[in-house]
Amino acid sequence: QIPVNLGWVNIDTDAWYSAAHAHRRYPNPTLDPEDIALAVNILNEAERPVIFAGIGTRGKSKIVIDLCRKIKAPLANTGISWDNFPSDFEALLGSPNRVSTKPSVEVFPEADVVVFVGNNYPFAEVSKIFKNVKKFIQIDIDPSKLGKRHYTDVAILGDAGDALKAIYEKVDEKPDNGWWRANLDNVVNWNEYVHRLETKTEGELQLYQVYNQINRVSEKDAIYSIDVGDVTQTSIRHLHMNPQQMWRTSALFATMGIGLPGAIAAKLDFPGRQVWNLAGDGGFNMVMQDLATQVQYKLPIINVVFANQQYGFIKDEQEDTNKGFLSVQFQDTDYKKLAESMGAVGYSVTKISQLEDVFDAAIRDIANGRVVVIDAKISNERPLPAELLELDPRLSSDEDIERFKQRYEAEDLKPLSYFLEKEGLESHIGKIEQGGF
Repeated sequence: QIPVNLGWVNIDTDAWYSAAHAHRRYPNPTLDPEDIALAVNILNEAERPVIFAGIGTRGKSKIVIDLCRKIKAPLANTGISWDNFPSDFEALLGSPNRVSTKPSVEVFPEADVVVFVGNNYPFAEVSKIFKNVKKFIQIDIDPSKLGKRHYTDVAILGDAGDALKAIYEKVDEKPDNGWWRANLDNVVNWNEYVHRLETKTEGELQLYQVYNQINRVSEKDAIYSIDVGDVTQTSIRHLHMNPQQMWRTSALFATMGIGLPGAIAAKLDFPGRQVWNLAGDGGFNMVMQDLATQVQYKLPIINVVFANQQYGFIKDEQEDTNKGFLSVQFQDTDYKKLAESMGAVGYSVTKISQLEDVFDAAIRDIANGRVVVIDAKISNERPLPAELLELDPRLSSDEDIERFKQRYEAEDLKPLSYFLEKEGLESHIGKIEQGGF
């Protein structure tokens, strides 16, 4: 046990020693020139390359983007590395599978070469995301990760930035081509869909319009602590970030409630930066008592609760796997009153028209040192399941496509195969074996 008086009793300097001065970093592994040459040869011959970047590329976004543009490879990235790349990079596909964006889900069945860099994507085997890929290049600083998720044609042991730079210096620059243009058009089509949802001014309040306000008032170096569930998926789609901002969520399963304590940690570590906690009501209910902690320690944080009285992510999964729903709905809570009872400022939003004034007020409140809770009473419809797309007439009937588009307000969405065929390229699309995130 820690002694009660540890905080105020002096300890003689010769009674302890520190190893801090002896700390040394391992040097980056020396790259094997033969591995780099093999990777360069594969990429020179690739017709449909894609780069799939993980957290090992954090802080190295420039070389990743430079290589994407040089070899005309669109960029997919994992959810936990979402803050590493500017959201306006023209070839940013997003994250695949369930916590996903449409362009990233669609690209892998069509790709012939994947550069898997700084990545330990645990859902690769369950989802069989790489089953159509012809060549697989992996870069990792940890030798135990090489070959762990897929058969590797080239395994490069090294720092992600060092390896990508070495490849960049030797690989041929590809001319503009149909593969690159088709993916860029697919990203534009997806982003237009996202923008249209976010900027709606009529109808029920949906989570999309709440994100529009978050993006509007967020500072250029804001920090977002993201809870798990639908809010992870929708934050990947609707937070428009830049590499100065920071995003943190859990890489583990079902760790509901991590948003609020994560925001506390962020504000303690970075007291001068704007901090957000984004949580569904399911996750928020598990830790909402720590609003009192935010208030007690004077941590001005904006807590946004997406409240629709359900465990939405689990409910969506049950829709796909069960004959009915079990234990995924719960009663409403007045989070405005809850906030006020703990000394925070509370707001309740039920209409799109209320959002702008509330978020402007919240920014003033945190400037005055107050803790804020925004209780956003959103509708409970399911966000578009990108892992279960029904847009391609070769995979779905006209009736199913029409039903899908109507349900998810996706009338203008087109499959990647549409853009490939516009470029004179054959689509290799087949049914994706689903599973995982």
